[in-house]
Amino acid sequence: MKALVSFVHSNEITQLAEIVKEELKKKNYSVTVTEVIKHKKKNKNKQIKLKSGVTNWKPFDLIVLGFPVIGISSSHLMNDYLKQCTNISGKQTAILVGCIGLHGNALKKASSIVSFHGGKVKDSLIISSFLGLNEKKIGQVKQFIQNL
Repeated sequence: MKALVSFVHSNEITQLAEIVKEELKKKNYSVTVTEVIKHKKKNKNKQIKLKSGVTNWKPFDLIVLGFPVIGISSSHLMNDYLKQCTNISGKQTAILVGCIGLHGNALKKASSIVSFHGGKVKDSLIISSFLGLNEKKIGQVKQFIQNL
């Protein structure tokens, strides 16, 4: 089975993406990890043009999305990435949010974009990264992946 771990960079989310990758490998997944990065050039339309990030989900059985939330703002980069993805219909996804403060509607927004395109959000986890990651939080992420 194949898994895609697609994430927006923050120190904590990047660290969690590596943990997710290792836990999925333990479950015999072949794992592709990709960071969602936007072009520095300004785009005429409001949608962010991506510099990198795998947008074709067809080859994957499971997609794990990870992104930070600072304050209560939704992750515009992750949302624009999801709007540009193809072959979402029928795909199992899991969403991991690392937040400093409240997560606001970020999880709901990402979930609704996936669902709108026919994907299924299997599970989600919100981790407070206000004081960084500790063993307890890392353990929660490992358990989250093992339960998928």
